[in-house]
Amino acid sequence: MNLFKLFSGFIFAFLAISAVTVAQIPLYTFPIDDGTKSYYVTGGNGVKIFVDEKGDPSKTTIIFSSGFLTSRTSWDPQWFDPELYENFHLVRYDFRGMGNSDKPTTNSHSIDLNTVPSTTYMGNTDANPYSLDLKSADLFALINKLSSEYDFKEKKIVLVGWSTGTPVSLNFMKNYPDIKIDGLVSVAGFVNNTGRELNEKVVPYFLNIVNPQDNFGEVISGLDGIYRSTSFKPLSDELHAFFLGNSVTAPYEYRVSAVVPYSLTEFYSTLNIPTLHIIGEQDIITDMEHSLYFASLGQNVETIIYKDVGHCILWENIKEFNKDLINFVNKI
Repeated sequence: MNLFKLFSGFIFAFLAISAVTVAQIPLYTFPIDDGTKSYYVTGGNGVKIFVDEKGDPSKTTIIFSSGFLTSRTSWDPQWFDPELYENFHLVRYDFRGMGNSDKPTTNSHSIDLNTVPSTTYMGNTDANPYSLDLKSADLFALINKLSSEYDFKEKKIVLVGWSTGTPVSLNFMKNYPDIKIDGLVSVAGFVNNTGRELNEKVVPYFLNIVNPQDNFGEVISGLDGIYRSTSFKPLSDELHAFFLGNSVTAPYEYRVSAVVPYSLTEFYSTLNIPTLHIIGEQDIITDMEHSLYFASLGQNVETIIYKDVGHCILWENIKEFNKDLINFVNKI
């Protein structure tokens, strides 16, 4: 009897541990015909940018900018939430190099990232088709298209950036100060990439995706490792494949643009619009030190920290994230 109890207890404990181990973030499926209107706008250097739009144009416009190596569909958990699209005007788009947007190339594979010519290339908008300024010009083209159709003088605009989508949003406001933006949401965002080292766990993965030889196997291995490091809980196989499938279409020039140095600390410290920082406590891509430093620079800041959440906040904590986003936008 004692042996049976011991064995039963072992089985129960094993099952409980297994349940915790295999808990994953699932991939959700959504209706195809949901009222989304899709089109292209012409961005910087003539690049075509793919845009989705839905909701009520008379209400506050929320523009979602994606993270590095992700398309506009990374915002699916928000895009298909009726609490968002029934109460706001939603807009999302593919960065140049991602999704359905154009993917310009420059045959730059031979560039040594450690040389001066490399630095020149990465900072030159004529040579580098993925500069921060060109991405900001794409966002300007999008907002310009919207303002030509809707009366933006009578409504508000909130920019929501995930990860590298945040510096794109900040740089846009810096370069186009005449465009009135009423609020900013930084989701695991960066304010600079200078003087900050990547977590040692993810460094090899990023080196794989920017290797000048652009070996397909190494690139896939790097992308796979990056996405396995993005969330605190493991992504389901389906969600992992979803993100990986989006990223493999990005050209080398897009991937290597991640090493371009930038700092928006000075500009952000002058910004006084309402800003919400949403931070994952277990994020190893944007660590807590950087996130809290970023938030400390702002003049009109609200900060929310989610426990047991990593870098992929918009999928890891959908219900709370959407609620906090709605509450913030409603207060503006």
